[in-house]
Amino acid sequence: MSNSTPPSVTGLIDSVTGRPVRRHPDTGVRYVRKAGWSHFWGRTLDALVVMVVAGVLMGAVHAANQGFALGRLGTAMSASTGVYVAVMAAVWFVVVVAYGMIWGSVGSLGDVVAGMRSVRISDGRRSGAWRGGWRAFWWSFAPFYLLVAIAAAFEGSGGDTFDSRYTAVDLRSGLARGHDPVPDATAPRPAAPTRVA
Repeated sequence: MSNSTPPSVTGLIDSVTGRPVRRHPDTGVRYVRKAGWSHFWGRTLDALVVMVVAGVLMGAVHAANQGFALGRLGTAMSASTGVYVAVMAAVWFVVVVAYGMIWGSVGSLGDVVAGMRSVRISDGRRSGAWRGGWRAFWWSFAPFYLLVAIAAAFEGSGGDTFDSRYTAVDLRSGLARGHDPVPDATAPRPAAPTRVA
C-alpha cells in the first residue's frame, strides 16, 4: 500500500445513489466512489477483453510459427519449449501493458460499461498512460486479484486496485450529473461548545 492522503468525508450523501460524498484533498473537488458490484463487473469485463485479445494474438503467433512465417524465431520456438513459452508470455505482457496504458489515459471498456473512472484520490486525475501500463503489468502477477475484487464487492468498496492512491469514481452518481448532494442525517455532528459560567 502507498502512503497517500485519505479522501476527506464531507458529511454529505449523493442525492441519487445515497452513497457518501468524498473530497479530493489536493483540489477540493467532490466525488462519489463506485459501488462494489458494478465496479467488479467492469473490471471483469476488462479482464475478459485482455484475455480475448491476448488469446487471438497468441493464436496468430502460433499459426505463423506453424506456417514457418517467423523465420529464426519460429525455428527457435519449434526447437525449444522455453522459447515458445517466453514468446507467448511476451505477447501476454504486451497486451496487458498496452490495455493498461489505454485504461490509464482515456479509460477502459469496463470503465465505460460500468460508468466509472479510475482516478488518483489526491487530486482526481487519471494515472496516465505509463503508470496505467505499469499498474496493469502488476495485475498480471496477482491471480488472487479476483478474490480481492469479490471481497471488495461484498464490502461495497470502490477500491480500484491494491494501490490505495486510486479509486473508481461513479460517473452515474447524482453529483457527477450535476445534482447537489444532501446532508447525511447519520453523520456525527460536532459537539456544541459548552459555556463556562
